[in-house]
Amino acid sequence: MQKGPLGALSSHRPQADSRIFLDCIGFLEQRSHRHNFTVLLLNPHSTVHKERISNSAQHISSVSTSAATQPPLSSRRHSSSSMAERALSPSEFSEYEASQHLFRQIKQAVAAGDERLTDDLLFQVSESIVGPGEDFAKGVIFAAARDRDGLPVLRLLEMGHGVDIFRLVDSDGDSVTHLAAKSQTAETMEFLKQKLQAAEADWNPFEARDSRQKTVMHRAAENLTDHGSTFQWLMFELEADCLTDRDANNNTVIHTAAEFQKAESMQFIKEKMNGVECFKLRGINNMTAVHCAACN
Repeated sequence: MQKGPLGALSSHRPQADSRIFLDCIGFLEQRSHRHNFTVLLLNPHSTVHKERISNSAQHISSVSTSAATQPPLSSRRHSSSSMAERALSPSEFSEYEASQHLFRQIKQAVAAGDERLTDDLLFQVSESIVGPGEDFAKGVIFAAARDRDGLPVLRLLEMGHGVDIFRLVDSDGDSVTHLAAKSQTAETMEFLKQKLQAAEADWNPFEARDSRQKTVMHRAAENLTDHGSTFQWLMFELEADCLTDRDANNNTVIHTAAEFQKAESMQFIKEKMNGVECFKLRGINNMTAVHCAACN
């Protein structure tokens, strides 16, 4: 895969057609101007700073406090929305189930345009991002990345916690970028690219490998969402040598694509690699891409 900073990505490619929920577009554009928004930021000493942004004076006040001493959310949060069912804590059922449950609540609140409830639910992620609830909060981020329609929630999570959320790694060794590449569309990849460029990040999430040595391209090659748009977007943006990166089973991205993708993506590979010789590369059990395609 192409080495170096994010600048290696193409800066001339037209942006993908937007398919974000219309109500989410308005919600994201207006929330910082007409609705109070609460986020928690981390300092090097793991102290939590709560910032309340006022829509009237745009005045930011910082209050330092320990995450462990935060008062229960139920003591300061009330919502008139019929969707405002009580959020279940990790102690009431498994941490994984709790994080999935909270993600679904946030997704529903965003789709409904309920800004107040959305902020309340996002605050639960923020107040758990350090300390004993860290894995619970990360679980919500991973759930958003795994969900085919999770981009609106990922946008809000990135707004509150920064582009570094895409570097988080789950227990299987998959980064948020790996998970999004496996489940979401090219629109998510374009969003990540833009955020990295805006932040002038010196790291490239598209170069990351998981515990099975799979690259983000390997995971995108497994993704058929939107007719393989994520895989094709990455092929357009990255250099051809990323297609020959091998995982722990000695399979290249080409082998994985042959097993999961359709003919259109294979034609993209042929053009990117300037011919069909790449389909003769050997992988696990001495198999070629043709062997893998037979399993598709």
